[in-house]
Formats: sequence, C-alpha cells, structure tokens
Amino acid sequence: MTQIINHDNQIVIEKQKLNALLEITNSVNKNYKVADLLSQFENVMKDYIGISKLAFINDHQNWDCILKYGIGEVCKDFVYKNLLPYEQTILVRETELKGLEDFDILLPVFHKERPLSYLLIGGINEEEMLGFIQNHVGFVQTIANVVSVAIETKKLVKELIAKKLEEKDMEMAAEMQKLLLPNNLPTNHLIDISATYIAKHMVSGDYYDFIRIDEDEYVFCIADVSGKGMPAAMLMSNFQATLRANVKYNHHNLTLEGLIIELNRSVLSAANGEKFITFFIGYYNEKSRNLKYVNAGHNYPILCQNNKIYELKTGCTALGIFETLPTIETKEIKLESNTIIVCYTDGLVEAENSEGEQFQTDRLSEAIVANSYLNMKQMNSSLIKEISEYKGENELPDDVAILSLRII
Repeated sequence: MTQIINHDNQIVIEKQKLNALLEITNSVNKNYKVADLLSQFENVMKDYIGISKLAFINDHQNWDCILKYGIGEVCKDFVYKNLLPYEQTILVRETELKGLEDFDILLPVFHKERPLSYLLIGGINEEEMLGFIQNHVGFVQTIANVVSVAIETKKLVKELIAKKLEEKDMEMAAEMQKLLLPNNLPTNHLIDISATYIAKHMVSGDYYDFIRIDEDEYVFCIADVSGKGMPAAMLMSNFQATLRANVKYNHHNLTLEGLIIELNRSVLSAANGEKFITFFIGYYNEKSRNLKYVNAGHNYPILCQNNKIYELKTGCTALGIFETLPTIETKEIKLESNTIIVCYTDGLVEAENSEGEQFQTDRLSEAIVANSYLNMKQMNSSLIKEISEYKGENELPDDVAILSLRII
C-alpha cells in the first residue's frame, strides 16, 4: 500500500513539475519581464521542489547573482566568475571553491556549449542528497535553462534594438553631414571646381566648402577633426556653422587672421581641449587674381602653376590646441591663368601599399602634374583611381576629402 501511495505521490509531483514548466514557458512566450520570470522560478523552486536556499548566477549584464533567497549575506564577496571552470553538476564540497559553504550543489546551465547560468542549491540533508539529485536536478536544470535562454534572448534583443537605433542615428547623422557639404560647385569661364568625399565610416570629421562672398570674391576651405565618429562629426558641424556665419555675415568686419582667431575660440569652447581641427582656408579675388590663405596645421594643399609645384604651408598651429594661437601668418599669391589647387585630407596621402609604404605627398604632386590637362572632376577621379591601385586590397586609413580648383 505504501508503494502505491508513493507512486501516486510521484505522479502528482511530476504533474506539478510539468504544469510549472508550462507556466514558465507560457510566461516566456508572453514576453514577461525578467523580474517576473525570476519570481515564478523562485516560487517553483520553493513550492514544488522544496529548495530552501538558492542563488541564481547569470551573465545577464555581468556574472552576478540575479536571484537569491534563504542565504542572507552568504557569498556576497564571492567572485562568480570562479564558477566558469565547472561544466557538470557537482557537490560544492568536492570543489575548491571557498565562501560557498552554505550550499550543497553547484548546477551549471549551458546552452550550445556556452555557460548561461549557475545555480547554487543549499539546505539539503545528507540522507536526502542522492534522492534529490535523482528526482529533481534534471527538472531544475531544464527550467533554469528555459529561464536563462529567455534572459539571454531579451539581452540580445535589447542589444539588437540599441544597435539598430544607433545605426539609424548614424544614418541620419551621415545624411545631415552630406547636407553640410556644398553640392553646387561652380564650373564657368573663371573657375572649375570639384570635390570628392569618401567616408571610411558612416560619419566623419572631414569637411570642405566653397562660399561666395560677392561677384568677385569667394573663399574655399578644407578641414579635418581629430578623432572619429559622432563626436568628430558634431564638432565639425559646429565649426562649419561658425565659419559660414562669419564669412557670409561678418566678412566686412573680419580679416582672415580675425576669422582664424574666432574659429580657434569656437573649437576650444565646443571641444573643451579634447579635440582639435586642422584647417586650410583660401580667400580669392577674381579681379585682382590674388589668393590670400592661412594653413592651420593642415596637409599642405598643392598649387600647380606652369607645371611647377608649390605647397601652401604658411599659417599657424591647428585650431583648438592653444587658447591664444602663438602666431598667425598669412600669405598672398598672384595666380596665373590655368593654376590648379588641390586641397585634401590625410586619408589620401597616408594610404599604404602591400609593403606598408604610404602614398605620400610627392606621389600626389606627380599625379597632379601628370593629370593637369583634365578638368577637375576628372582630376579627382584620376587621383582616387591612383590611390586605389596603389593600396590594392588594403583599406583606406582614414576618410578622404579632395577639393580641386582650376583658376582660369
């Protein structure tokens, strides 16, 4: 008779276990919060299995205890990553783990050969140990696996959503950045100007511009922010707004030197000394054919006149490094007919071939002379082709911007 009762009790217990598993599975399918799943898990462990002490260790954010009961301050200083070497259910006393004396069983929960969780179970009498392991460990491991996989899935979904939102933000930032670049560069009987831009990442800190002041005067410029990504792009957008506002609305009251001082102040204020901007700006008068320029630590633009190469070096340090720029020098050049000026960012000349040799300025100068008969759009395409052939399978080291002008 006792055997029949025990058998009947066992059937009842198994039905309870099945119902508990179904309840938690339904909760997972209904996308219950992690806290609710853990609460259900705790109830099952207490009410159906009779576990009086438990710690649920999980890699939800970092290896930590996400559920515990019946243990007080036990294992509060335990380093949970010390559990990682254990891949099979084991009695705690048979391990070398210290600080877990209040527990009896260590139960790992794996998914596709990767540990998701560890259960520490205590309060089991020695004489009940074998029966507990035979009757309950498999079920506890199964239900812990369901909860652990659900937690992992929520973590992955959250990360995926965050990544998608970040990608969307980056796409919007890239579109906004494109709007900052001029799209109607003039080609007429006085000037032929073209620009090419290749971003290594979705957003960058490279910038070029052409701003007409009046019928006879305009400025052209190119710049590069230290650093990458959104911070660099945001700083450059702030820089462009300051530059355009001063050139368009304050040019009568502002010298080229004064503009550089104002831009340096703006970069310092926006970047708090954490980033800097290299910058070249040229101011040209079509009537006088005078070019006045300042190079603020940027790659030297190349001026090609009568097949002779000149580098536009004169200027000052990069912007955003010093509160007061040590010196600011400007230079004026009278441009002859058919003069070419190529401004570029460092990604162009720092491209490396298979031997690790950079393209460098000398090769760029030679390419400009060799292609000087082309219009500026063709010139830029030819330069990009040469760089691509030179670097081969290597990636570009940085963003590339080219602004080319032919003064006719």
